[in-house]
Amino acid sequence: MKTRNLIVWTSMIVATLALTTGAASQARGQSANEDGVVAVGGVSILTIRIPAAGMSVKQRADAITTRLRFMLSDPDLKPSDIVASPLGDNAAEITVKGKLLVTIDSAMAKIDSTTPMKLAKSWTKHLRKVLPQLNVQPNPNDKKAQ
Repeated sequence: MKTRNLIVWTSMIVATLALTTGAASQARGQSANEDGVVAVGGVSILTIRIPAAGMSVKQRADAITTRLRFMLSDPDLKPSDIVASPLGDNAAEITVKGKLLVTIDSAMAKIDSTTPMKLAKSWTKHLRKVLPQLNVQPNPNDKKAQ
């Protein structure tokens, strides 16, 4: 029951974020790009809407997904391990156990009419609830994992 409620709650948040961000993108003449969806185990985690640092939307989403796979392999992942930090006045980052997950610049934040740090805090709040529920637990039958 707890897992079902988490899935429903997560789906509602993701839908709200997607609608808000998608509406802002469409208002600017852009369509929402599904290649930017970062998902793990069928659960959408966040959506990248614009290219940055020489990477396309899809490349950025793929890089974040790759980082997430390593991060979620840690069975001791705790909500407090997920941290938002400013990178000067025009950017912020989200780290998991000190390792970069995503960088948020002013262009990304502008889509949601906010600042990079406020967007990072919002995503961090969401990630703290979702990621610890998705992390991989060791297989008790796998002798190598013991």
